[in-house]
This record gives sequence, C-alpha cells and structure tokens, in this order.
Amino acid sequence: MKNLDRDNWPEFEEALQEINDTQRALAAKRGCPLPTLLFRGLGSGKWGLETTLERSYPLECHDRSLSLLRYYHKIGASKPSIETFSGGRWDKLKSYPDFKRPVESNLGSYGWLDMLLEQTPDVREYLVYLRHHGFPSPLLDWSASPYVAAFFAFDSPPEGAERVAVYAFLQDVGQGGSSEAHLFVVGPHLRSDPRHFLQQCSYSMCVAFDLESSDYQFRSHELGLGHALGRRARCSRSQFP
Repeated sequence: MKNLDRDNWPEFEEALQEINDTQRALAAKRGCPLPTLLFRGLGSGKWGLETTLERSYPLECHDRSLSLLRYYHKIGASKPSIETFSGGRWDKLKSYPDFKRPVESNLGSYGWLDMLLEQTPDVREYLVYLRHHGFPSPLLDWSASPYVAAFFAFDSPPEGAERVAVYAFLQDVGQGGSSEAHLFVVGPHLRSDPRHFLQQCSYSMCVAFDLESSDYQFRSHELGLGHALGRRARCSRSQFP
C-alpha cells in the first residue's frame, strides 16, 4: 500500500497523473494493456478496505457462517422476499443444491472461484444486485472513475473525520492467487441495477480454499492485497481534507 497525501484538488489530479504514469510504464514493460484502473472513495482516511459482510461479521476467525455455501444458502432463502419487494426476478438463479455441486467440483480440481462465477452469470448478477441494495456482501465495489470515487469520499464523511481517502487499485496482467487468500475482480460487463453502470462499477472479492468442508471461506481484502496477488497488484491511497 502506497500513501499519497494531498491537500487540495490540483494535488489530487497530480496523484492521478502519477498513478496513470505508473500503469503506462508497467504496461510498456509487459508489452500489453493492463486491466482498467479502479478507484474507491471512503469518507475517512482511517477506514480500510472492508466489505459490508466484514463489517457485519468480522473475519478474524474461521467462522463457517462466512463460507461461500453458507452465504449462498442465506441469499437463496431471501430470494422470494427480495423479488417481492424489488419487483425483479431471478428465475435462472441456481438452487442451493445445484450451486453446491459445481462449487465442490471446482474446488476439488483446485479451481479459482472467479472462474466458476464467470460460468454462472445469474449468480454473479444476483450478488451484485444485493451489494447495491444493502444486503451484507462479500463484494467490495470500485469505480473506473476517480471522480465518482471522490464524490463518495466527500459525500458524507463521518463526524470528526480529518481526511477522506480515495484508493486506486492497479492490477497487473493475469491474476495470481493463493489458496489462503485469493483476491479477484468481478465485472464490469454484467446486467445489474442501473447504479452499476452510472457508477462505472467493478467488484472485488477475496476467498480462501477450504478443502476440509469442500467450500470457500471469505477473507479480508487487506489480507488479499498483501498475500494473494503479491506484486501483481498495487493499491495506492490518496488522502486529503
């Protein structure tokens, strides 16, 4: 994590230029384009990269309630009420048994969860919809626009906050991984709530393999950035009043 402290808007623009220059230099070194830069704004410079699920259920222990299958069971059971109040329909969403089988098969062959989600677009799109409507989510939302991220940073900072923060996530080509903390990005090309497109969103998730229970366990993004992708990802944080 690299901190770039800035005190005003022109200095924020300079920080953006520095990050873009870093991406261009890395792309030239790799000889190919890199994934889109992603940004996330927070109302306090003291806040970390925590999902709403992490804030609801701290990920400091191996709690089975934080496994992918346990979580999927909960969101599947919530589907009728969500459809009733939202007016949306997810008729093609896999039932819990139908989702459990490919998860166990994928894990048995040491497959990454992002590959499985690419093959199950209805699951991916349902997860994104829940993220945008307040359901505790393992997804962390990012924007392709630094200005959208800055808007959310300044929109409603908590009382007593001295500085806001805008994170920039620079991904290298390909996605490395660790069985203990694999961080990956979902999106941006998927059907979802209009907010997904208006805010130019992508989403990250971090999981670990749990071979004993044939499941994936959610892990913190802080662990994922430092451990799962290693040198393949860089995260910068610009802070300013």
